[in-house]
Amino acid sequence: MRKITKNLSTVTKVLMITLLMAGVSVSTYAQKDKKAKKEKVIKRPALAGHAATDKFVDSSFDVYERNQKLSKKLSDAKGNAADAGKIKKDLESQVEEIKGLLGQSGDVLKGAKSITPKTNSMKAVKAINAATKALNATQKAIPAQIEAVKKQGTK
Repeated sequence: MRKITKNLSTVTKVLMITLLMAGVSVSTYAQKDKKAKKEKVIKRPALAGHAATDKFVDSSFDVYERNQKLSKKLSDAKGNAADAGKIKKDLESQVEEIKGLLGQSGDVLKGAKSITPKTNSMKAVKAINAATKALNATQKAIPAQIEAVKKQGTK
């Protein structure tokens, strides 16, 4: 009889631990799912103090922020149906700007890595990486935005 109750207490402990782990993993998964739904906005970094870097970062974030404003306009389909042609032209010009800026990014990055002191160089490289990330996010968003403009134009 003692052996059976000893085995039952061991089984009970294992079951409780399993239930606890399952509960924790489900709640952790649910929290990650909520975070994935939020749209992350990339923040403009502070000035690096290097003219070429600052110019590249400013140009990149100008395009990114302009695209974010267009995204908001596109979400209000009724209020901006008349502007569909203008929005499409702006998106097409953004594509060209992004291509040019991404083409420059390698040269600007080389220049930033040669900045002295090294702390300023790291700050400049970090700013360039943020700008490149913003450009890539904008480049990914544009095809869907152009498609949304086309749908608005046909309505």
